[in-house]
Parts: sequence; C-alpha cells; structure tokens
Amino acid sequence: MSNKLIVFEDTAFASFFPVTLNRPVFFLRCGALALWEKIARRFPDYSVSFACRDEITGLVRRDTGKRVNHIDYQPGDRLVFVNGALRLGDKLTKELQTIDENVVYLHNNKTAAMVITQPLSKNPGDVQFTGEAAADAIGTEAKMADGEFEFYFYLWDLVHNNSNEIAADFVAWFNDEKAKKLIKAADVDDTARILSDENFYIAPDAAIHACCVIDNTHGPVIVDSKAVIGPLSYVQGPCYIGPGTQIFRANVREGCSFGPTCRVGGEVEESIFQGFTNKYHDGFMGHAYLGSWVNLGAMTTNSDLKNNYKNIAVSVNGSMVDSGYNKIGCMVGDHTKTGIGTLINTGVNIGFSCNIFGGSLVTSREVPSFSWGDETGYDLYRVEKAIEVAKIVMPRRGVPFTDDDDKIFRAIFDNSTADRVQK
Repeated sequence: MSNKLIVFEDTAFASFFPVTLNRPVFFLRCGALALWEKIARRFPDYSVSFACRDEITGLVRRDTGKRVNHIDYQPGDRLVFVNGALRLGDKLTKELQTIDENVVYLHNNKTAAMVITQPLSKNPGDVQFTGEAAADAIGTEAKMADGEFEFYFYLWDLVHNNSNEIAADFVAWFNDEKAKKLIKAADVDDTARILSDENFYIAPDAAIHACCVIDNTHGPVIVDSKAVIGPLSYVQGPCYIGPGTQIFRANVREGCSFGPTCRVGGEVEESIFQGFTNKYHDGFMGHAYLGSWVNLGAMTTNSDLKNNYKNIAVSVNGSMVDSGYNKIGCMVGDHTKTGIGTLINTGVNIGFSCNIFGGSLVTSREVPSFSWGDETGYDLYRVEKAIEVAKIVMPRRGVPFTDDDDKIFRAIFDNSTADRVQK
C-alpha cells in the first residue's frame, strides 16, 4: 500500500492569466514557496505527482522531475487529490489523511479535494476535477462532501495574502532559536542593522553588505541560499528573498516575495516576483505579480491606488472583475520587457512576451501577449524573434531554453493572436 498525493489544477487556471499561460496554478508563488510545495509539506509521507493541462506537462515534468497526468494506482493505495488553488487548513488536512472511504469535497461545485481508499473499477488516470464529474471519473460511488473551503481565485488574492504566508512559512521551517543557530556562518557586515533578535533567518551562504537595515520588527525576513542584500538597502518584513536573488540599494517594503535569481532595485511593496525577473533600477512596483524572465527598464513604475480610493476592477480574459481591493498593481506575464520610463496604470494586465516601449502611460486594461509597442499602437511581436531573445536571456542565468519552452511559446502565440494580422 502506498500513500500518493496528486496536486491538480482545475479549469479555473485562466483566472490567473497571464502568469498561468505557461505554468499550472499550483506553481504560483505565495510566501516563500509555490502553492504545491505548501500542500506537499502537509503530507510528508506521500509521494507527489501532478495533474494539469496537456500543453504544459512537459514543463512541469522538467521542472519537478515528478509524474504528470499519470497515476500508478494499485489496489490498496491511498490517493489524495488536492486542488492546487486551495488554501489547505489543518482540519481538512487531518481528514484527508485519516478518512477511510472515497470522498469528493466540493465547494459550489468546485472540487477542493478527493480521497480514494476503496477499490476502484478502473484506473483513475483520466480524472476530471470539476464537481460531480470527479466522482464519476474515479469509477465508483463516492461520498459528496459540500463545505466551505478557501481558494485563491485571482493573482491579487496571492498578493494580498503574501505577508501572512511568509509568516506561516517561517514558522513551518524553524522557530527563532533554530534560525539563530543556522545564521552564524552568514556574511553579515558589521555596519548592517537587524532590528530584532526574532523573525529573521539568513542562509549560511547568503550575505548582507554594509549599511543595510533589516526591519523584522513586524514580520519575518527570510534570506535564502546565496542571496545578497547589497549596500544601503532597506528590507522590511514580512519578506522572502529567494535563492540567488540580489537586492541593489533597494527600498523593499512589507509583503514582498522574490523567487530565485531575481535582481531588485528601487522601491517594491507587497509584490511577488515569480523568479528570474529583473528590476535593477529605480522605479516603484506595488501590489504587483510578475512572472519569470520579466525585465523592467529604468524608472518603470506602476500605480496601485486610484485617486478616489475606490475598489479596482481588473480585466481578466476580457471580462471585468471587481477585485474587492483598493490596492491592485500590475500583473505581468513571463518574458515581458518594458522600456525606460514606462508607467503602468492601476490594475493593468500585461501578457506573455510583450515588449512595451517606455516614455508613456500604459492604460489598456489588458495588453495581449506578444504585443510590441505602446499605447499609440501595438504591433505583433513575431514569435521567432521572441524565441531568439529568450534563447539569449535564459542561459545568462544558467537555464537552458528547451524544446518544451519552444512549444509553449508557439502555443501561446497561436492562441493569443488568432484575431490579428501579422505584419
């Protein structure tokens, strides 16, 4: 008998565009970890695999080395399926680990989780994860458990919960005493100031340079392996600085998470950078979610608050959605670049592999993927040119551009430009 955890995405992945155009929902970052890592942490004795859209399976398999869309089911196995957008709590975790029957957990016909402990009439390799179809697909009658479950529905939900998740990840990794023992080998300059003896961790091979201030009085600051905080930087917790990320004379305010190998300068507040994203220069990013391989030109700045302080409506796949928040920045897809002096209006959604000219205000609610230009007019960014640039950019950070990357570039291009005429 084996315990197996399958983290899945349902059909709501498009609500997280543009960052999920080329990754599953459960790869999204919130706090110090991706969503799937938070779920897997609760199931330490389970092997982990994934279920997602066919077009991104190659990328998921490459980046995790785990099974994707294939369940090696044997009678007697315990299978636990968890929606990757679910904010999994202690109560449901315990039930998923102990219940001894086949159950589908629903919330408004949205599948939160499933458990299979009883024999099946067929292999559950083609499970559909939407409402009652989930029970039908596992090949036997299952108990339907309707309940109140917390989900992330949009990118801004991750941004606004980021501070809480950084704090939770800090507690899950280590307490203050353990953190203090681990940080002794780190390179912390004598002129740097860490304002509290609590809520702080720096990896032994990370560094904090001269005249930095780490303000961990209101939340933890986590500096991961080989990260560097350069001279004259201010970092306010809660904050997570990922492996290999470098902070350059920056003002990093509360609620920020930077994935691996980011470059961060200027002012950033309550924002998530998925990883491998550059904001070297001055300029402001607030309440923003940036994908990977984004490069922001000098003085690129977004607005995250309307002058009338009202809630911000965001266009998601052409439909306007009331965010419920009065602070929403921009959402930017992978491989997008902005020129110097680019200004981005409140709640703007910029697609995959765009090239935005600087010197003007981006006011379009949604800028389609593979756009080239500015608000005076966007041309089509040819996919061959975009791939050519990615093949230069990614190896600079030690990441090869693979056939799987090529396929997803072309798939997004084909899906996002059907109504355009290539010039």
